[in-house]
Formats: sequence, structure tokens, C-alpha cells
Amino acid sequence: ETALWAAPIGYDPIAIVVHPENPVVELSLEQLEQIFQGQLADWSAVGGENLPITVVSRETGSGTRLAFEATLPASRRVTPGARLAFSSEAVIRMVGQERGAVGYVSAGLLDARVRPVAVAGMLPSPLLTAYPLQSPLLIVGRHEPEGDYRALIAWMQGPVGQAIVAQRYLPLAR
Repeated sequence: ETALWAAPIGYDPIAIVVHPENPVVELSLEQLEQIFQGQLADWSAVGGENLPITVVSRETGSGTRLAFEATLPASRRVTPGARLAFSSEAVIRMVGQERGAVGYVSAGLLDARVRPVAVAGMLPSPLLTAYPLQSPLLIVGRHEPEGDYRALIAWMQGPVGQAIVAQRYLPLAR
């Protein structure tokens, strides 16, 4: 097994998404954990309609899933009863088609087919450094880069690169 080299360039807020017609606008971290662990099965338990919750999760091994599970406060396991999506696009499509569904995607991928839910009072935003669900954005390689590659990464970590990162993600300086 080869060790990989990595350099951070920012942070990706992970949005919790629901169907646009779902009236729930906010979840606590505890409610979020209970939903994704399968302990809460109906939206009425969190102030929504009397409608079953369908958990949509990325597959085991997905970077988004690993980051999502790492941000949950307790046991960090998504219910085995979750419907699996093999891409972020599939999560958005599945949640957008089912009124009771809930899932998670990179905030940079949000579109009108789904609606983000506030977590602990905050919607995902490149302006909110305290948003609780974040994944590091990394440049990864088999070895430390040299020359032009190293210069490109330094540029990404510098003021101009970070201004571009901040258009959709959280920059390194927080």
C-alpha cells in the first residue's frame, strides 16, 4: 500500500437536501444523526408532514459519504436501509423525485431539483466557516509535486486561487 501526498485547497460544505415541497427547513445535528441512522422514520418527528423518511446515501467508499459520516457527532453509520446513490447527481435526482427523501451532496452542486435544509441553524455557504458539515478539498498524488505542479498548488493556496475557491467553497483561511 502506497502512502499518498495531499495538500488542502479549501473546504466543501456538505448540504443536507430534501424535496423542494418538504416543509422542514432546519434540523439539529442530533435529529440529522437520528434520521441517517434510521432512528427517526417519519418527518412528523421533526416538525414536518406525516410522511415516511427515505434516507438516500452515497455508497460505501464514496469520499462524500466518508466526510459526511466523519462529521456526525456519534456512531457515524448510515442506516443499512438507506437507498444508495452512486453519484452526487443520483442523490439530487432521487431526492428531487421523492417527497419524503433526504440526502447529502456537495453544496457546490445544489440546483432547483432539491432544497438545502439548515443544520444547527445554518445553511451551507462559502461565507459560513462555522457550518458543521464540511469536507476538506485536497489535491492528492502519489508523491510530492515538483516544479510547475508545485507552483500550481501554491497558486491555488494563495490569494488569487483562494478567491476562486471561495466562490463555491470555504477557503483555507477561516
